Amino acid sequence: MTIKTLRKAALAAAICSVSSGIFSSGAMAAGFLLQESSSSGLGRAFAAENAIGDNAAILARNPAGSALFNEIAFSVGVTYVNPEIDAAGTTTYFLPTPLGVLSESVYAEANDYASSAWVPNAYLAVPFDDCWSFGLAVNTDYGLETDFDSNWPVTHIADQTELLSVNIAPSVAFDYNNQFSIGVSVNFLYADATLKSKVPNDFILDPYLPTPLSDAYLLNADGDDWDYGWSIGALWRSVDGRTHIGLSYQSELDPEIDADVDSDLLRSLTTGALLHNEPANLTLDLPDMAELGIYHRFDDHWGIAFGAAWTDWDDFQRLEAFFPDQPANGVGPIDYNPLHIKEENFKSGWRYSLGLEYYPCEEVTWRMGYAYDEGAARDGLNQDAVLETEQVLGIPGGLPVTWRTLSIPDADRQWVTFGGTFKFNNQLSIDAGLAYLWGDDEPIQEFTASPLPTYFDGGTTNLEAWLVGASLNYSF
Repeated sequence: MTIKTLRKAALAAAICSVSSGIFSSGAMAAGFLLQESSSSGLGRAFAAENAIGDNAAILARNPAGSALFNEIAFSVGVTYVNPEIDAAGTTTYFLPTPLGVLSESVYAEANDYASSAWVPNAYLAVPFDDCWSFGLAVNTDYGLETDFDSNWPVTHIADQTELLSVNIAPSVAFDYNNQFSIGVSVNFLYADATLKSKVPNDFILDPYLPTPLSDAYLLNADGDDWDYGWSIGALWRSVDGRTHIGLSYQSELDPEIDADVDSDLLRSLTTGALLHNEPANLTLDLPDMAELGIYHRFDDHWGIAFGAAWTDWDDFQRLEAFFPDQPANGVGPIDYNPLHIKEENFKSGWRYSLGLEYYPCEEVTWRMGYAYDEGAARDGLNQDAVLETEQVLGIPGGLPVTWRTLSIPDADRQWVTFGGTFKFNNQLSIDAGLAYLWGDDEPIQEFTASPLPTYFDGGTTNLEAWLVGASLNYSF
């Protein structure tokens, strides 16, 4: 393996390890999409969340929802998310020498490396007249914090990541004859990320290297960006109001994270100096989504809700980074700008949900729900990565490398939920919801050439989360 190949692989692996991490939503939903838009929806596993409209939180899923309200309606709430993701496996380090490739292996476990978080939301619906209404949704679509111990053997593959995002969506809706409404919104997304990737503490190969690498940062980056998209939705309800059908669509988003990058190992292609506050851009192809919701109230005591949501994860194929102050591809001594980081090759998928509501009296509503959430990560092997292991290590046939990674330990998930609402009067009510979700353990096999070739062979040993939410609703 040449010095040119080593430097290129080092930079690619460094950026890939942290950039893939910022999109992991832990155990919340497929890929890195969050579902937590309301506490009432949490209680019924978010079934028909774009159709029921029992409070202003419908605006998170359907801009036509403001047409349901005859007076100003306001909702504010928060969901506490407590995920637990555990992983374990054997890490093998490879050291190329003139006499051949030396290797050393270590087994380690990473427990509860997805941090807990508070996910807030707020919504406002304002009717202007019998036909027109305005809405405003402020909620979180993406967010996480993952943090591995400093002695985790592959912190240069997955280390520490923080991501905060806020979605602000003003909307307008038109209602026809109190039965059919249509609405549109503009979605403003703000994302702020802190990304860190470094060599493990007490790096096992330090005794064999001329310069110790323990705790050396491959990448330390901070960045943010704004982007905008749009949503459209339609809502139909029967004359007696017992049946609601909602259909909504949200466009894709392409935020470009503008980051300042520092590194103890990576050097500028122009000056040869270590990267310090080096600007870099990373564009994300966030998917478009479509959702169908159906709700029917059988009588004074029982109602049922069904939801089906499709997410176009096929749009999220790869990660690429561009360093605007570095030579363009083919100009510098190493041709990496723009840098092809990683083929994610996500697959589109569905989320199905079913909710049941019980109304024992006018003041109280009880809810329960179930959902099945298809993961976005593909099963099987990344054949290009397998070929890389063969080329770098000289192992015939290479080593198996999965699409699924430690940073995005995605898997199909199941939800069971419970919740309720208490109405103090016609203006004030509170919601509460509780959910437990889990996914199957999946194999994870990863390879990086930075700072020295490293192979992880293991998988998740636990993938679950508890969610609890509370909201306050007021109309006036």
